[in-house]
Amino acid sequence: MASGKTRIDGIPEVVAALRANDQYIRTATNQAFFAAVTAIGKRANQLVPVDTGNLRSSQKIEWSARTLGASISYGGTAAPYAVIQHERLDFYHPPKPPNKSKVGGRSGTGTVEPGTGRGPKYLETAFMEETSKWPEKLTQRIRAHYRMLVGGGK
Repeated sequence: MASGKTRIDGIPEVVAALRANDQYIRTATNQAFFAAVTAIGKRANQLVPVDTGNLRSSQKIEWSARTLGASISYGGTAAPYAVIQHERLDFYHPPKPPNKSKVGGRSGTGTVEPGTGRGPKYLETAFMEETSKWPEKLTQRIRAHYRMLVGGGK
């Protein structure tokens, strides 16, 4: 186990520290990855279409600290609806076409471009927004968590 004085300039230093079994880096990496996955989930919920709220409330995040893996899905009873709402760019995403809303009687004016509001590609957009800035953003997250664990370092 390392002393907590690892310098983190980028992913190569993180990988080297993980290979050296630096428990501070391992914990910081897990925490940073969890923070990134949580941020993706939060952003996806800001973009997911909402009519009844069933789709938004069906979000599920599965996490494995051991393998440093995660998955975010929408489903449950809304599973077929989730795929359609995510993939169909030509759908009215709430509010619905005139007189088609299940709740509130709201009417829409047309489709929504991905990432511009509640509409298609809600999970994909959130994922791309987070990971398009990697590895720098992930390195910053790891560095911040590492500093909290060891009380300093770069």
